[in-house]
Amino acid sequence: MIRVMGPFEALRRLMQRYVDFDGRSPRSAYWWAMSVLAIVAGGFAWLLRVRATVVSPAALFADGLLFGAVFLIGAILAVPYASLHVRRYRDAGVSPWLLLVTVVLPGVLLYSDLGNNLLIWGAVALLVINFGIAALPSRH
Repeated sequence: MIRVMGPFEALRRLMQRYVDFDGRSPRSAYWWAMSVLAIVAGGFAWLLRVRATVVSPAALFADGLLFGAVFLIGAILAVPYASLHVRRYRDAGVSPWLLLVTVVLPGVLLYSDLGNNLLIWGAVALLVINFGIAALPSRH
């Protein structure tokens, strides 16, 4: 029987298994952790959007601090979320190497901002495929 986790247990487990790329992660652990990441990222995006309308020396300093916080939090969370993705793919019966195509490649394409709409839509399609793979049932 597959055990369903709540949000706090999923986050606790995410931090306990910070660099554990072995084993498996159930869907509930993945989706709760991804939901929290989406809320945090959305909050930072909203703050950056609101701050973009203010131009003053204090606002520019605050923007620098905010960008620094976003970078620091992103750097701290990159490893546990990468290990969670690897474990979730393994739990779904999919090779974790596919993450290079469904997560890394779209990240590079979106970050490079080449201005080509076809590349942007291709990156979004690959991210949707990533979430589809993460939604697959456990195979163990």
